[in-house]
Amino acid sequence: MKEAERDKRMLARPDRRQVVLGGMLLTAGAGAAILRAQQRSNRGADISLNRVVPRQIGPYRFASATGLIVPSREETSTPIYDDVLTRVYVADKLLPLMLLIAYGSAQNADLALHRPEACYPSAGYQLGRASLLSLAGVPGEMASALTATRSGHDEQLYYWSRIGRSFPATRFQEKWAVLRANLWNEKPDGVLVRLSIRSPDREAAMKQMMAFNHMLLTAMSPAAVRLLLGARVRQ
Repeated sequence: MKEAERDKRMLARPDRRQVVLGGMLLTAGAGAAILRAQQRSNRGADISLNRVVPRQIGPYRFASATGLIVPSREETSTPIYDDVLTRVYVADKLLPLMLLIAYGSAQNADLALHRPEACYPSAGYQLGRASLLSLAGVPGEMASALTATRSGHDEQLYYWSRIGRSFPATRFQEKWAVLRANLWNEKPDGVLVRLSIRSPDREAAMKQMMAFNHMLLTAMSPAAVRLLLGARVRQ
């Protein structure tokens, strides 16, 4: 009987690690709400992806702003982004390439960039296993690659994100990057860059998207590149 009472008290007692982690999340969340408001007032007003991303990138030219998979309204009921760019680029003898760039001037512990793992399944796609490829234009960092399939048709995706100075390759890494910055009273901005090509040939599509990503960063002004790469700009 005494052992049962003791076990009951132990179960009711909160685990110290849970208390510490919970406190960290609450502190980061409360502080980030203030940081987010400050960040938006300081940076959000002068962000214009449509202005800083060229319509001509190497042999590619802008063709359309529609036809891409984007987060649903339900997924974005809490504002995460200050600006979202959607474009389809075409080039002679190359497959059409879809580009999405989503920028948010401040991220907090309660929010996360809408990675394809979230918005593609909600649009009826089945996702293959994600793998890591080098991030074209950013030596030492990684991008994610996966295949999304719907109605027997494949869409190849190459995407990457930046939170402050970090380039998280997974949702967990992304959450940790935001939490770590919030705990240090920093104001991390966030950006998600997603390229996709509708093709069953994964290898050829990845090569085309990695090449485009490099051309994109080369074609943009230094200030625009800093928007995507933050402090990791390579001069």
